Amino acid sequence: MERMLATGVEIDGPAGLAAEGARRATGVAGPAGPSRTTPPDPEVPAKVERRTFTAEYRLRLLKQADACKKPGEVGALLRREGLYSSLLTNWRRHREQDARQEMRGRRRGPKPRVVDPRETSTS
Repeated sequence: MERMLATGVEIDGPAGLAAEGARRATGVAGPAGPSRTTPPDPEVPAKVERRTFTAEYRLRLLKQADACKKPGEVGALLRREGLYSSLLTNWRRHREQDARQEMRGRRRGPKPRVVDPRETSTS
């Protein structure tokens, strides 16, 4: 396959393109070679464990967030700790309601049954 340039010079196919300084779709000049990067691992963990935060950690982080005065300091704090702003909002709401029991977290599952002492019979 030959191609004719505007100057009247014939260039031979793919070799001519490399000599001409053509660019590939990636923007890298030169001949196409094998890629040296390894493909990403397609394995995904079966189940990600949900993070839990202690009441002490939540209160300490709220104190640090309240101490932030300059623009962007709260965002930097959240990025450093790996948290979303919605968590901070919920924690502030719980603190304002003075719900210390909520800050410790609720136990999941069915509630324990209360035994009424009048129901136990002593025969």
